[in-house]
Order: sequence, then structure tokens, then C-alpha cells
Amino acid sequence: MFIGTREVDAIIFDFDGTLADSMWVWNEVDLQFFAKRSIPFDREYVESFAVLGFEAGADFAVEKFHLNEKPEDIIAEWKAAALDSYSTQVMLKPGAREYLKYCKSCGTPLAIATSLQRNLLVPALKNNEVLGMFDTLCICDELHTGGKSNPKVYLEAARRLGVDPTRCAIFEDVVTPAQSAKQTGAYVVGVYDEHKQQATDVLKTVVDRFVNSYQELLDEAEQRRE
Repeated sequence: MFIGTREVDAIIFDFDGTLADSMWVWNEVDLQFFAKRSIPFDREYVESFAVLGFEAGADFAVEKFHLNEKPEDIIAEWKAAALDSYSTQVMLKPGAREYLKYCKSCGTPLAIATSLQRNLLVPALKNNEVLGMFDTLCICDELHTGGKSNPKVYLEAARRLGVDPTRCAIFEDVVTPAQSAKQTGAYVVGVYDEHKQQATDVLKTVVDRFVNSYQELLDEAEQRRE
């Protein structure tokens, strides 16, 4: 299938902020985390966690704030705080479901590569009725990649799909993961999200293509049919 003028054989999607309007969940979780420990809200931490994922993020929190806590207990706290929202309230972005259906109609293999843990991702996909559209789910913590500061999770997703990374498109919404995705040789698509971690102007300079909504891609697909 084509994305603009680029032909690709598979697509790898990030989830939070890319396919789903979900970053508000983590704003609430972060606020609860800081308030519970009477720590002033720290934007640097929030931006770092967006890239690090759960395991590395918890280690970072313990070290940065000198917490006498186990990282696994912090992870459990975050997961519990987010579970209900992901199971019932997190929705896909406008046009995302329709675009996934279009990709499947083209016979394009699809994967998710995410720092989100499986026990939050799967309920959200089920609630949005799209779990069956993905051929594989690649979770950073399960692969021990240390988040998305390196391209390992994307390379594994491409391997599972049986497609050379250079023949994949990777959809991301944050600068550092997009930079890692570029290292694979894939065609990288930036997706607009209003959360503060995006750094939209910088992201646009990193990716091969930037879209404000999935409707742009759906309109292109419709024009191609005509």
C-alpha cells in the first residue's frame, strides 16, 4: 500500500498519543504520583517517562527523587491507577479505526510497538474493537529494550511481521522514538497530538511525513481509488 508516494509492505504503530487519545491518563497518574509523595510536579520527569517506559521509568523515579521504594511497587501503583481508564475510557483518535480497516483491506500486516504494558494495551484495544487487526504486539518491557531510546522494539516488530524494516512505515508522536524509528530505515510518519511532550515543530523535522489526523490519509486513499 502507499502512504503518500511511498509504498510500504507493513505498518508499525505506537499506541499512546499516536493511535489513541490517551495521554490525559498519564497526566492524571503523574499528578497523583507527585501529590502522594509531596514532591513538586517535575516536567522533566514526565517527559523522560514518555520515552523510558515502565521499568526504566520506575528506576529513574527512584533515583531522581531518592525514594525508599521498590521500582516494582511504583509500577504496580501506576498500572492500578491507569487500568480503569484504559479499559473503559481511552478511545482511538478520530479516523484511526477507519484507517486500520483500510490497511487491512489492502492486506497490509500491522503491529504495535509500545512502551505501554500489555495489561493496559490489550483492554484498550478490545474496548475499541481493534485487537484482532494487529498481527503482533511488541511491548518494550517484555523485550527489555529500555524503552524507545533505541530501535530494538521496531526491529522486532518488523521481524515478527516478516518484513524488512526499510519496507515498513512507523507511526509515532514523540521526537525520541521517531528518531529511533528513523534508524531502522523505515518511512516514519509523525501524528499530531496536543500533549506537551510532542514538541511538534521538532518532530516535523525528524519524520518523513507529518499528519494532523488520520482523515488526511483516508482522503489520500480515496483519491487514489478514483
